[in-house]
Amino acid sequence: MFKNASATRLSVLPIALLATITLAACGGNDEKVEKIQQQGVELQEQGKQLQNDAQKAAEDVKSGKRSAEDVQKELEEKTKDITDKAKDATNDAIDAAKEQGNLPDEAKKALEDAQKQVNATP
Repeated sequence: MFKNASATRLSVLPIALLATITLAACGGNDEKVEKIQQQGVELQEQGKQLQNDAQKAAEDVKSGKRSAEDVQKELEEKTKDITDKAKDATNDAIDAAKEQGNLPDEAKKALEDAQKQVNATP
């Protein structure tokens, strides 16, 4: 029952990692870098909270306090919210990196391709 939420949550990790790697290449506007780093911290905190929520929800289902269907729906909604925020953070990081004049054209193209892939992910 909780596999979908866990699998979706895990899909956020590569997106957040991409944002971090992109940040490393960025090296520009401190305000933008700070914003993106804060987004990453918030995503990590939300991911941890989702794990805690999933554990509590599993206990609630086991004890009969809540239905498995209700729990699954709630966790999927929370997971989608985190995934959407991770996409935003990734797009912010890629945009910030592309704005820098010190990236070769090949690197910018790779970032644009990665951005298309991130945005194509449901």
